[in-house]
Amino acid sequence: MQRAVRLGKALAVAVLVMILSVLPPGLHVILGPLSPLIGGFAGGIVGRLRGGEALVFGTIEAVAAGLTAGVLLPRLGHLTLGTATLWFFGIVATLYAGVLGGTAAYVGGRQAGAH
Repeated sequence: MQRAVRLGKALAVAVLVMILSVLPPGLHVILGPLSPLIGGFAGGIVGRLRGGEALVFGTIEAVAAGLTAGVLLPRLGHLTLGTATLWFFGIVATLYAGVLGGTAAYVGGRQAGAH
C-alpha cells in the first residue's frame, strides 16, 4: 500500500509540473517538450521512486500520453490527418513520454535517496 501511495503522489506531482510547463506563453515552446523529463524528475524525487516503481511510473505516463494524443489529434478539426499519421504521433508520444518520464523518475528517486 505504501508503494501505491508513493507512486500516486509521484504521478500527481508529475502531472501538475507538466501542466504548469505548458502554460507560460513563449516558454511553452521549450518547456512543453521537456515536460515529461521535468515532471518525471520531480515525481521521482517526491515519491522517492525505486527502479521498479520508476518503470511503472514511466509506463503509466506513456499510456496517458498515447491516449491523450489518440483522443486529441482526431478532434482538431483544422487538421486533415490520415490514420497512419495519427498512429505515428500516438506511438511517438507514448515512447517519448514513457522513456523520458520513467528515466527521469528513476534518476530523481536515486537523487532523493531511494535504493
